[in-house]
Amino acid sequence: MMILHTVYDLSALGVWLEEQGSRPDLVQAIRRAADVSSAHRDLDEALLALRLLRRLTSGSDETPLDDADLTTIVGSLMTTAIILYARATDTPPIDRRPWFGISKLPQSLRDVHREVMRLRNKEVAHFGKGEPVDGAPLLAEAMVLRPFDKDHPIGHLSSRAHNRAALAKRAEKLVERVLEIATRSVSDRHTEVFTALTQLAQNHDPIMTHLRGLPLTEPRLLAAEAHSQEGVTSSNSARNFSRVAVVEIHDDPSSDDEAELTS
Repeated sequence: MMILHTVYDLSALGVWLEEQGSRPDLVQAIRRAADVSSAHRDLDEALLALRLLRRLTSGSDETPLDDADLTTIVGSLMTTAIILYARATDTPPIDRRPWFGISKLPQSLRDVHREVMRLRNKEVAHFGKGEPVDGAPLLAEAMVLRPFDKDHPIGHLSSRAHNRAALAKRAEKLVERVLEIATRSVSDRHTEVFTALTQLAQNHDPIMTHLRGLPLTEPRLLAAEAHSQEGVTSSNSARNFSRVAVVEIHDDPSSDDEAELTS
């Protein structure tokens, strides 16, 4: 039986402080930590997608999927990886502040970053045939005439390079490096928040009393919290969570999820 200790909603505290016009330094620290942590999650999922793509397309992988299913899955994984990576690093955020700059990368990976962004802009986000990748077009299309076929003389042919194997390898190395940068940034930003809260606690600031009235109550986040404490490893940063919680709870919550939280 897992016993869940009370955790407190720092995001809710940040909203309350902003409404009060109080402690803008802490509000900004919480926002910075939340934004880079959110980007870290996108990068983590992008890397998972690329690694799964490599596994599915390796000669040693035995899968019961037929060619059509495999093509769909491989194309979806590549698209997902590109979208998530771009969202974490380059796409102008709506509710998340930029944290990454291409200058943080070595020159060789900057070229890969630009290549991924071209794909995102010219193929994934908008329709376009884009530029050839690894010597072949990503998308080739043609209207054709079949004079020998009286029933279907006009046709449309399309070839899509879903499995861009060489690009996927380059992208995997890119995401691995950027994820390392994000991990260090997450650690720094989490430590920044913890240092500020420690000072408040030492000064017996009433903000800490208010925080104790903001326990986390969202069931899905509570499930993620439970999952984040499984197999915990030590951390070098001050009271920083040692890993990112990864939990998927769909629209129809299972009784098992609820039982774990209430047991």
